[in-house]
Amino acid sequence: MLGKIADLFADYEARPNKLTRFMGERIRLAREESGYSQEKLAQLIYLRRATLSDIENGKAEASSGSLTLLAYYLKKPLAYFIPAYYYKEIHNEDLTPLENELILHFRDDIVSDHLRKVIIGVVKALGTLDVDAFVLEQAPLTAAQLEDEKEMRKWSEKRRKKK
Repeated sequence: MLGKIADLFADYEARPNKLTRFMGERIRLAREESGYSQEKLAQLIYLRRATLSDIENGKAEASSGSLTLLAYYLKKPLAYFIPAYYYKEIHNEDLTPLENELILHFRDDIVSDHLRKVIIGVVKALGTLDVDAFVLEQAPLTAAQLEDEKEMRKWSEKRRKKK
């Protein structure tokens, strides 16, 4: 029963599908380009030859570990095996001057990887910020703060006049 419920919510597509076919074709092309036989490459990446054949034919998906080993032995970046519509690639010529400045500060001024991770989290959070809602939410607080400052100035003026 739980399996049937999980199937209702799973984003499942029978194999071979568009993704597995693409990955399989790229693996086969890179394998042939490098001169490896299926048997030899399968040994290097700790798979059976039949499993590698299934992956190349889109009948199975390569695990992340297998993809990493494939990238290493076939001398390809991981992105080579993944269709471009699954990730966003940014080229230097696409960056605005402000984006370039941000990257320069990030690389040169932020030396701790921990702090870099924190900053990435902050940037992601800022990306989801609804500025209009934030301003409307803060308006009463800002008005109250301004009123407090007026009162403080009046009180300060009265004290100066008494002296």
